[in-house]
Amino acid sequence: MHRQQLILFVILFAISTVPHFLSEQTNLVLATGLSSVLLYPMRVTSTLLEYLNISSARIERLEIRLSQLHLENALLKDQLDVDTTQMASPQHLLLKARVIGRDPLNINGYLHIDKGMTHGVAVNQPAIAVDGFVGKVKHAGPTTSVIETFENDGFTVSAVDVKTGIHGVVRKQKHLTFLYVRHTDTINVGDSVITSGMSEIFPKGILLGTVQMILESDDMFFKNVYLKPAVQINRLASIYIIQMTASTPGG
Repeated sequence: MHRQQLILFVILFAISTVPHFLSEQTNLVLATGLSSVLLYPMRVTSTLLEYLNISSARIERLEIRLSQLHLENALLKDQLDVDTTQMASPQHLLLKARVIGRDPLNINGYLHIDKGMTHGVAVNQPAIAVDGFVGKVKHAGPTTSVIETFENDGFTVSAVDVKTGIHGVVRKQKHLTFLYVRHTDTINVGDSVITSGMSEIFPKGILLGTVQMILESDDMFFKNVYLKPAVQINRLASIYIIQMTASTPGG
Protein backbone atom coordinates (compact mmCIF):
# COMPACT_ATOMS: atom_id res chain seq x y z
CA MET A 1 0.00 0.00 0.00
CA HIS A 2 1.34 3.42 -0.96
CA ARG A 3 2.12 5.89 1.80
CA GLN A 4 -0.61 8.33 0.66
CA GLN A 5 -3.22 5.57 0.69
CA LEU A 6 -2.13 4.48 4.15
CA ILE A 7 -2.42 8.02 5.49
CA LEU A 8 -5.89 8.42 3.94
CA PHE A 9 -6.97 5.08 5.44
CA VAL A 10 -5.80 6.11 8.91
CA ILE A 11 -7.60 9.47 8.67
CA LEU A 12 -10.89 7.88 7.56
CA PHE A 13 -10.60 5.20 10.25
CA ALA A 14 -10.03 7.84 12.88
CA ILE A 15 -13.05 9.85 11.69
CA SER A 16 -15.24 6.72 11.75
CA THR A 17 -14.33 6.01 15.39
CA VAL A 18 -15.07 9.53 16.62
CA PRO A 19 -18.86 8.93 17.06
CA HIS A 20 -18.11 6.14 19.58
CA PHE A 21 -16.58 8.66 21.95
CA LEU A 22 -19.35 11.28 21.57
CA SER A 23 -22.67 11.56 23.38
CA GLU A 24 -25.91 10.54 21.67
CA GLN A 25 -27.02 14.17 21.43
CA THR A 26 -23.72 15.18 19.81
CA ASN A 27 -23.96 12.31 17.34
CA LEU A 28 -27.50 13.42 16.39
CA VAL A 29 -26.34 16.99 15.72
CA LEU A 30 -23.37 15.73 13.72
CA ALA A 31 -25.55 13.34 11.68
CA THR A 32 -28.03 16.12 10.91
CA GLY A 33 -25.27 18.39 9.66
CA LEU A 34 -23.67 15.70 7.53
CA SER A 35 -27.00 14.67 6.00
CA SER A 36 -27.64 18.26 4.97
CA VAL A 37 -24.30 18.36 3.18
CA LEU A 38 -24.66 14.93 1.57
CA LEU A 39 -28.26 15.50 0.44
CA TYR A 40 -27.52 18.98 -0.99
CA PRO A 41 -26.76 17.71 -4.55
CA MET A 42 -30.02 15.74 -4.55
CA ARG A 43 -32.02 18.79 -3.47
CA VAL A 44 -30.36 20.94 -6.14
CA THR A 45 -31.11 18.31 -8.82
CA SER A 46 -34.75 18.02 -7.70
CA THR A 47 -35.19 21.80 -7.77
CA LEU A 48 -33.61 22.00 -11.24
CA LEU A 49 -35.92 19.28 -12.62
CA GLU A 50 -38.95 21.05 -11.18
CA TYR A 51 -37.79 24.33 -12.75
CA LEU A 52 -37.29 22.65 -16.13
CA ASN A 53 -40.81 21.16 -16.04
CA ILE A 54 -42.31 24.56 -15.22
CA SER A 55 -40.23 26.24 -17.94
CA SER A 56 -41.31 23.64 -20.52
CA ALA A 57 -45.00 24.23 -19.72
CA ARG A 58 -44.45 28.00 -19.87
CA ILE A 59 -42.70 27.75 -23.26
CA GLU A 60 -45.60 25.68 -24.64
CA ARG A 61 -48.13 28.30 -23.47
CA LEU A 62 -46.04 31.06 -25.07
CA GLU A 63 -45.77 29.11 -28.34
CA ILE A 64 -49.54 28.67 -28.45
CA ARG A 65 -50.14 32.34 -27.69
CA LEU A 66 -47.62 33.43 -30.35
CA SER A 67 -49.36 31.33 -33.01
CA GLN A 68 -52.76 32.67 -31.94
CA LEU A 69 -51.47 36.24 -32.20
CA HIS A 70 -50.26 35.61 -35.77
CA LEU A 71 -53.78 34.50 -36.73
CA GLU A 72 -55.48 37.33 -34.82
CA ASN A 73 -53.15 39.87 -36.44
CA ALA A 74 -54.20 38.75 -39.92
CA LEU A 75 -57.86 38.97 -38.90
CA LEU A 76 -57.42 42.49 -37.49
CA LYS A 77 -55.79 43.66 -40.73
CA ASP A 78 -58.88 42.50 -42.62
CA GLN A 79 -61.21 44.24 -40.13
CA LEU A 80 -59.54 47.60 -40.83
CA ASP A 81 -60.85 47.47 -44.40
CA VAL A 82 -64.44 46.27 -43.86
CA ASP A 83 -67.65 47.25 -42.09
CA THR A 84 -67.27 45.89 -38.55
CA THR A 85 -70.93 46.32 -37.48
CA GLN A 86 -71.66 42.66 -38.32
CA MET A 87 -68.19 41.35 -37.65
CA ALA A 88 -67.81 37.83 -36.31
CA SER A 89 -64.46 36.76 -34.88
CA PRO A 90 -63.56 33.09 -35.21
CA GLN A 91 -61.79 31.61 -32.21
CA HIS A 92 -58.73 29.52 -32.95
CA LEU A 93 -57.87 26.79 -30.48
CA LEU A 94 -54.47 25.16 -30.85
CA LEU A 95 -53.80 21.55 -29.92
CA LYS A 96 -50.15 20.59 -29.48
CA ALA A 97 -49.17 17.21 -30.93
CA ARG A 98 -45.87 15.35 -30.87
CA VAL A 99 -44.40 13.94 -34.09
CA ILE A 100 -44.05 10.18 -33.46
CA GLY A 101 -43.20 8.93 -36.95
CA ARG A 102 -42.56 9.70 -40.61
CA ASP A 103 -43.43 7.98 -43.86
CA PRO A 104 -40.25 6.07 -44.85
CA LEU A 105 -41.13 6.49 -48.53
CA ASN A 106 -41.85 10.22 -48.21
CA ILE A 107 -40.11 11.25 -45.01
CA ASN A 108 -41.07 14.94 -45.11
CA GLY A 109 -44.37 14.55 -46.97
CA TYR A 110 -46.28 12.83 -44.16
CA LEU A 111 -45.93 13.08 -40.38
CA HIS A 112 -47.52 10.80 -37.79
CA ILE A 113 -48.66 12.55 -34.60
CA ASP A 114 -49.79 11.36 -31.17
CA LYS A 115 -53.25 13.00 -31.25
CA GLY A 116 -56.45 11.70 -32.85
CA MET A 117 -60.24 11.93 -32.87
CA THR A 118 -60.45 11.46 -29.10
CA HIS A 119 -58.51 14.75 -28.81
CA GLY A 120 -60.75 16.57 -31.32
CA VAL A 121 -58.56 16.05 -34.40
CA ALA A 122 -60.46 15.87 -37.71
CA VAL A 123 -59.55 15.50 -41.36
CA ASN A 124 -58.49 18.75 -43.11
CA GLN A 125 -57.73 20.67 -39.92
CA PRO A 126 -54.71 22.95 -40.54
CA ALA A 127 -51.36 22.11 -39.00
CA ILE A 128 -48.80 24.78 -38.12
CA ALA A 129 -45.55 25.23 -36.20
CA VAL A 130 -44.33 28.29 -34.31
CA ASP A 131 -42.52 29.49 -37.45
CA GLY A 132 -45.44 29.02 -39.85
CA PHE A 133 -47.36 26.67 -42.13
CA VAL A 134 -46.99 22.86 -41.97
CA GLY A 135 -49.99 21.28 -43.76
CA LYS A 136 -53.28 19.60 -42.90
CA VAL A 137 -54.69 16.48 -41.29
CA LYS A 138 -54.88 13.77 -43.96
CA HIS A 139 -56.15 10.95 -41.76
CA ALA A 140 -57.49 10.99 -38.19
CA GLY A 141 -57.49 7.79 -36.16
CA PRO A 142 -58.76 7.32 -32.60
CA THR A 143 -55.50 8.33 -30.89
CA THR A 144 -53.06 9.10 -33.73
CA SER A 145 -53.27 10.99 -37.02
CA VAL A 146 -51.37 11.59 -40.26
CA ILE A 147 -50.39 15.09 -41.38
CA GLU A 148 -49.82 15.85 -45.07
CA THR A 149 -47.19 18.59 -45.25
CA PHE A 150 -46.41 21.17 -47.92
CA GLU A 151 -43.35 19.05 -48.77
CA ASN A 152 -45.61 16.48 -50.44
CA ASP A 153 -45.49 16.95 -54.22
CA GLY A 154 -48.68 18.55 -55.48
CA PHE A 155 -49.71 20.02 -52.12
CA THR A 156 -51.48 23.30 -52.91
CA VAL A 157 -52.65 26.28 -50.85
CA SER A 158 -53.95 29.71 -51.89
CA ALA A 159 -51.54 32.50 -50.98
CA VAL A 160 -50.86 36.22 -51.08
CA ASP A 161 -47.72 38.38 -51.02
CA VAL A 162 -47.95 40.49 -47.85
CA LYS A 163 -46.15 43.53 -49.29
CA THR A 164 -47.69 43.77 -52.76
CA GLY A 165 -51.03 41.98 -52.30
CA ILE A 166 -50.38 39.72 -55.30
CA HIS A 167 -52.52 36.58 -55.07
CA GLY A 168 -51.56 33.16 -56.34
CA VAL A 169 -51.15 29.55 -55.31
CA VAL A 170 -48.24 27.95 -53.48
CA ARG A 171 -47.50 24.41 -54.62
CA LYS A 172 -44.68 21.93 -54.10
CA GLN A 173 -43.27 20.82 -57.44
CA LYS A 174 -39.59 20.02 -56.90
CA HIS A 175 -39.37 23.46 -55.26
CA LEU A 176 -41.94 25.39 -53.24
CA THR A 177 -43.35 27.66 -55.93
CA PHE A 178 -45.62 30.72 -55.87
CA LEU A 179 -47.68 30.18 -59.03
CA TYR A 180 -49.68 32.53 -61.25
CA VAL A 181 -47.53 35.60 -60.70
CA ARG A 182 -47.66 37.53 -63.97
CA HIS A 183 -44.65 38.99 -65.70
CA THR A 184 -46.02 42.47 -65.00
CA ASP A 185 -46.68 41.85 -61.29
CA THR A 186 -44.42 43.54 -58.78
CA ILE A 187 -42.87 41.05 -56.40
CA ASN A 188 -39.45 41.10 -54.73
CA VAL A 189 -36.96 38.73 -53.18
CA GLY A 190 -37.52 38.72 -49.42
CA ASP A 191 -41.29 39.31 -49.61
CA SER A 192 -43.34 37.28 -47.13
CA VAL A 193 -46.03 35.02 -48.56
CA ILE A 194 -48.93 33.94 -46.32
CA THR A 195 -52.14 31.94 -46.65
CA SER A 196 -54.75 34.16 -48.32
CA GLY A 197 -57.81 32.84 -46.48
CA MET A 198 -59.51 31.95 -49.79
CA SER A 199 -60.06 28.43 -48.55
CA GLU A 200 -62.49 26.56 -46.34
CA ILE A 201 -59.52 24.87 -44.68
CA PHE A 202 -56.74 27.38 -44.03
CA PRO A 203 -57.32 30.71 -42.24
CA LYS A 204 -55.58 33.81 -43.48
CA GLY A 205 -52.22 34.90 -42.15
CA ILE A 206 -50.15 31.73 -41.75
CA LEU A 207 -46.62 32.33 -43.01
CA LEU A 208 -45.74 30.01 -45.90
CA GLY A 209 -42.31 31.37 -46.69
CA THR A 210 -40.30 34.18 -48.22
CA VAL A 211 -39.49 34.83 -51.86
CA GLN A 212 -36.05 33.37 -52.51
CA MET A 213 -35.67 33.60 -56.27
CA ILE A 214 -37.56 35.08 -59.24
CA LEU A 215 -36.89 33.84 -62.76
CA GLU A 216 -38.42 34.78 -66.06
CA SER A 217 -39.98 31.82 -67.87
CA ASP A 218 -41.04 30.77 -71.35
CA ASP A 219 -44.65 30.96 -70.20
CA MET A 220 -46.56 33.68 -72.00
CA PHE A 221 -48.22 35.02 -68.83
CA PHE A 222 -46.40 33.94 -65.65
CA LYS A 223 -42.91 34.02 -64.18
CA ASN A 224 -41.28 31.55 -61.81
CA VAL A 225 -41.28 32.57 -58.14
CA TYR A 226 -39.58 30.23 -55.67
CA LEU A 227 -40.04 30.37 -51.92
CA LYS A 228 -37.87 29.52 -48.94
CA PRO A 229 -40.27 27.67 -46.58
CA ALA A 230 -40.91 29.23 -43.20
CA VAL A 231 -40.77 25.79 -41.55
CA GLN A 232 -38.16 23.06 -41.92
CA ILE A 233 -40.26 19.89 -41.86
CA ASN A 234 -37.29 17.60 -41.24
CA ARG A 235 -36.57 19.37 -37.93
CA LEU A 236 -40.07 19.25 -36.45
CA ALA A 237 -40.56 17.43 -33.16
CA SER A 238 -44.04 18.83 -32.51
CA ILE A 239 -46.78 20.76 -34.31
CA TYR A 240 -50.07 22.52 -33.55
CA ILE A 241 -53.48 21.59 -34.94
CA ILE A 242 -55.82 24.55 -35.46
CA GLN A 243 -59.25 23.70 -34.09
CA MET A 244 -61.84 26.38 -34.87
CA THR A 245 -64.80 26.87 -32.58
CA ALA A 246 -68.10 28.45 -33.60
CA SER A 247 -67.93 32.15 -34.47
CA THR A 248 -68.97 34.60 -31.81
CA PRO A 249 -70.52 38.03 -32.55
CA GLY A 250 -68.17 40.95 -32.40
CA GLY A 251 -68.88 44.13 -30.48
